[in-house]
Amino acid sequence: MQTTGFDSIPDSISVPALARGSYGRGKALSALLLAWCGLLLAGLAFQLGGYPLLDPDEGRNAEVAREMVATGDYLVPRLDGLPYLDKPVLFFAADAFAMRLLGANEFAARLPSLLFALATAGLIAAFAARLFGRESAWIAGTAAAATPLVVVFSRTVIFDSMLTFFLTLALVAFYQAIESATDSAGRRAALGWSVLAWGGMGLGVLTKGPVALAVPLLVAVPYALWRGGGRDRRPLRAVAPFLGPALLLALVLPWIWAMSRQVPEFLHYALVSETWRRMTTDQFERTGPLWFFVPCLLLGALPWSFVALGARRQLRQREDGRLDRRLVFLFLWLGLPFVLFSLSHSKRPQYILPLLPAVALLVAAAWREDDPSRPLPGARAGAVAWIGFGSLLLAAGLALPRLVAAAVVALPAHQIGPLARTALASGLAALLGGVAAWFGAARRETALIALALPAAVLPFFLAPALRAVGDDFSSRDLAAAVAPYLAPGVEVVGVRAYPTSLPFYLGRTVLVVGPRGRELTSNYIIDSFPKWLAAPETPLRPLSWWRGALAACARPMLFVAHSEDRENRAVLARAGLPLRFVDNDFAAYGPCTP
Repeated sequence: MQTTGFDSIPDSISVPALARGSYGRGKALSALLLAWCGLLLAGLAFQLGGYPLLDPDEGRNAEVAREMVATGDYLVPRLDGLPYLDKPVLFFAADAFAMRLLGANEFAARLPSLLFALATAGLIAAFAARLFGRESAWIAGTAAAATPLVVVFSRTVIFDSMLTFFLTLALVAFYQAIESATDSAGRRAALGWSVLAWGGMGLGVLTKGPVALAVPLLVAVPYALWRGGGRDRRPLRAVAPFLGPALLLALVLPWIWAMSRQVPEFLHYALVSETWRRMTTDQFERTGPLWFFVPCLLLGALPWSFVALGARRQLRQREDGRLDRRLVFLFLWLGLPFVLFSLSHSKRPQYILPLLPAVALLVAAAWREDDPSRPLPGARAGAVAWIGFGSLLLAAGLALPRLVAAAVVALPAHQIGPLARTALASGLAALLGGVAAWFGAARRETALIALALPAAVLPFFLAPALRAVGDDFSSRDLAAAVAPYLAPGVEVVGVRAYPTSLPFYLGRTVLVVGPRGRELTSNYIIDSFPKWLAAPETPLRPLSWWRGALAACARPMLFVAHSEDRENRAVLARAGLPLRFVDNDFAAYGPCTP
């Protein structure tokens, strides 16, 4: 294949040649890069189970997976024994499989997110090698893994790391399908790639719903139209061959059928309440300004977002008066979903995780050609970003104890030291990485490692802070305190309270007393509260139930209430129940005896 500029991909490059190339420079450099990959992997996995599940999200998601293992039902997610329709099944099933192998613990709960983050980085490295040459694999793979947003959510029991992998798979496959369709000899390959893309979207739908359809098609359809130039319909036909949507339906419809058999209103809730209303209304209280994702992208993709901005001139290059098709695809990947997420009424920082692979690939495109006499495009912009961000973290770490003492910032005393030390250590790493990248900006391996280092070592510094924060955002200590009093037959009752990780750590469901079921943090339960309150064997109880149950105490019960709920805590104290646990969030009394 003979092309020019960004389109030139040497067909003769081999792995030995790579070791001898600009990234190779002998065995010492190969060993350095392998050691770097080892450090990156060690950082991402460091203390993965070393701190409690953080409520509400981690505790809730891990408990849904634990209940899958306990019931053996891997089709219908359940929270506290009730159908949990707020998210699809696949992430919970993966978490449940990890728990079945490794036990119901924090490490198993977080492991799927980490594995899918690593799989995404590997997929992006392979795609970069295909687009820009094998040497670009190191750049794109590192940039896809070593960003603050990826590091944080690869270690969190949440859906977005898995979703990012499936969306990336779909987008990569669509690109290959469209490019193969323009060649008459590649039509069979185009079909295979397109079917793979639809399979990825189907698995994405089973992970987080219709967004897995919207994002890849929002990119692939405009790109196919552009590649066809308004006359050639083959690229557009490659996006949606009959077998592609058929595979997606084959993956999704059996689960929808199984869910609808048990919960007839499932499809209406999933499409109307959970998807349409979430995107078009403020019902779920997750809104934000139109520019919400701008700082999320710039800071979440540090330093590579600034590298790409600094290399914008190189990324605007034209060949023979035409735009480089690969850059067009990457800009569509980055731009159109960004607009979609910005217009949506539901906003969370992790929603833009699927855009970060495009940033990594843009950096690989900009760094494909290097001149040892000149800094790499955007490398010093990334260095300045780390230096500036590191300086802010150092200032915050030094000022935090004083701000708390002056009542400017409210923090529990046990969090001040760990958070300050985390800010100081992370700031120093960012500062050193930025300085090293500035002076090593002319060498790709030096700039790559220096720019990635602050994010790669972030977990080492975060672990103490997360353990300290976990004391206030987890129910692990509460579970440990009450477990000795939970003899067989003792019920746990949440009085207008549901510590979301408490059932996970106790290994059992609890009764929940409340007016609307809000304690379970499930929008579906809130919407259908009367139905499930009246269901047989429901864990829900009306607000009027618990005082009579306490007075009669037909069976032993241990009661959990919010710490600030003075009225109900006074009732429990007057009943003579011993106080077994109290912290800033919850208090536990009992058990009562018949």
